[in-house]
Amino acid sequence: MIRKKTVLFVIFGLLASIVMQAQTAESFFEKYTDNEMFRYVSISKNMVNLSSLFGKADEGNQEMLSKIDEMKLLTLNALRKSDETKAFFVDIERFIAGEKPFQVLMEARENNVHTRVLSRPNEKKNKSEIVIVSKSDSTQHFIWLHGSLTTEELQNMIRK
Repeated sequence: MIRKKTVLFVIFGLLASIVMQAQTAESFFEKYTDNEMFRYVSISKNMVNLSSLFGKADEGNQEMLSKIDEMKLLTLNALRKSDETKAFFVDIERFIAGEKPFQVLMEARENNVHTRVLSRPNEKKNKSEIVIVSKSDSTQHFIWLHGSLTTEELQNMIRK
């Protein structure tokens, strides 16, 4: 009887840790949306498409923008070594390493700014998630894109 309870307890503990680590974009942003230290912006597909009315974009980029369903941004104005920044990046790394990890597409360092671009395709829905993470000495950015952009299209956009 004790052995059965122990096995059930271990199984429950493992399942709970897996569920807690499998963070979705919604739960990630929910944690920071109301935090006064962060600037939060959410842009829907309709607003992304409206952006073409406000400026002349080249045809290739406009086509790629039309493939974005949703964009969310978090900005933290805090020193890179602050406790808030450290906790934020622990959460970012947990999100990136989730149940289906993101793949690094690009990494750059210049003038004390470290930027990574990562992607996670969802072949079942013909969609993908793209994450851009940027760290500087005083400002940290997390940008999440969801849509039907392919890795190749994103790489072409980055090269321009």
